Amino acid sequence: MRFLFRAALCLALYVAPVSQAASGSVDTILVGKIYTADSGNPETEALAIREGRLVKVGSMADVSALAGPETEVITVEEGVIVPGFVDAHLHVAGVGSALVNVDLMSVTSFDELIERVVARAEDTPPGSVVIGRGWHQSKWQQLPDGAVRGFPTHHLLSDAVPEHPVVLEHANGHTVLVNAQAMALSGIDQATAAPEGGVIVKDLDGRPTGILHETATGLTRGLESYGPERAQYLLEIAQDHLISEGVTSAHDAGVRKVDLNAQLAAAEAGGLKVRLYSMLDATDAGVMEEWLAHGLLVASESQRLTVRSIKVVADGALGSRTAWLHEPYTDEPETSGVSTFPMEQLDALIADTRAGNWQINVHAIGDKANSQVLDVFAKYLNTGNDSRFRIEHAQHILAPELRRFAGLNVIASMQPIHLSSDRPWAIDRLGSKRIEEGAYLWQSMLASGVVVASGTDAPVEPVSAIDNFYAAVTRKQLNGLPESGFEAAEKLSREQALQAMTVAGAYAAFEEGVKGTLSPGKYADLVVLSQDIMQVPESQIRETKVLKTMVGGRWVYEEEASDSN
Repeated sequence: MRFLFRAALCLALYVAPVSQAASGSVDTILVGKIYTADSGNPETEALAIREGRLVKVGSMADVSALAGPETEVITVEEGVIVPGFVDAHLHVAGVGSALVNVDLMSVTSFDELIERVVARAEDTPPGSVVIGRGWHQSKWQQLPDGAVRGFPTHHLLSDAVPEHPVVLEHANGHTVLVNAQAMALSGIDQATAAPEGGVIVKDLDGRPTGILHETATGLTRGLESYGPERAQYLLEIAQDHLISEGVTSAHDAGVRKVDLNAQLAAAEAGGLKVRLYSMLDATDAGVMEEWLAHGLLVASESQRLTVRSIKVVADGALGSRTAWLHEPYTDEPETSGVSTFPMEQLDALIADTRAGNWQINVHAIGDKANSQVLDVFAKYLNTGNDSRFRIEHAQHILAPELRRFAGLNVIASMQPIHLSSDRPWAIDRLGSKRIEEGAYLWQSMLASGVVVASGTDAPVEPVSAIDNFYAAVTRKQLNGLPESGFEAAEKLSREQALQAMTVAGAYAAFEEGVKGTLSPGKYADLVVLSQDIMQVPESQIRETKVLKTMVGGRWVYEEEASDSN
């Protein structure tokens, strides 16, 4: 069956020579069902490309006038063409790391996690660190015996892998589980105090359990060897994965110096396949000092990297109960979360970077974190300037804050796919009232006039624009449950979801003039999908495949044929 599907694809994407001459002829003409994401011209049938840009979008009759002897005409008979997806929040090096480290995203038990780590350790020299990521205890069938504060302890892992330091990053990116060897090498013991903004989880006898939250995760950083060669390798494999999912532009949410150097080198050599919008990691003194002295870098035709924003992390994550809340957690009343970046420091950072016109993008998941960040933003966004400050996630807020988001022109950079993964257990953390009134408020944001840009937060979630789209329009888990979706009034329409993944992402990076819609003058960044995501039944959306990806008028990805029948 796979062979037959591929044969049909080859017929659907045929290339025909055109003999008609025309002055100012174009390089490529694409014909088919085209969704532009342009509200003034949402659907069309042809577009023309010259030197990497769209020069005409309209009817076949209008576009064909630009054809010349060397023009390629490609007719997409099945599926649709949409703008290249702009993932407004992910972590490029993390995507690369997730492709090569132990994949724990799909494990359903602690025993299965240990089995995967043991298998990797058997192929790793003793003493070398074993790194994994993606586990989430709330998605397991049950917690192992002896769990502390809802998390497993290191003991079974330490017994199974005694000769390798093991560092396993939680799916949320804010927690790690380490074994006894890793703690010994990192100097973590009963007397170790957590750094400011961090948590070392300890048992009733005061012994560390192997769970580290927030800034405490940095205590094991010395175990991991990470230099320029590694950064370059992860960048390369991450790019290939992104374009295979139709992502033509990616906002890298918090980049350290070593990774930004790799991106800059690739950009200057013409080696970026995707367009990167990279945010400086505010906690990396080296990258901050260098780039604040350097000033903004804006991408051009030949250089696909933009550096004009700074990423701050104001709180933690809901899964680890470190998202900063106004009221205590429903399932652990002893805590209201963690502030990981003092608001006074955020205030000073904004004041120091205003002259340089740096955009400030702040991770805030909990409702108190969002309120506090908006308080600081309000001091600088009341003069009508076009700063486009962003709150990354804006996941749980007090409903009245919608007016402040809109009034301050703060962009909400949100991740629909988080609802699919988190909503089944998030209600335990927040309780039904907070979930129903202030969680994942996508439609309410839009109705209040807030720009909502959509991302995946990969590798916290898989890089899948299609799954993100599905989550936005259904508010369901990826298994299709519940039947009516969670808090269904907050669903996005398919048009809104597509715009959040294209137009809004471009606007959030000051790039709406060159990308986000299939409109004349913009980059020819686009994706060919196997079916019409705007029309197919909801239950079929996730079956959609990315067939081809184009960046700057050049095909950079095509789905490979399978040799199996």
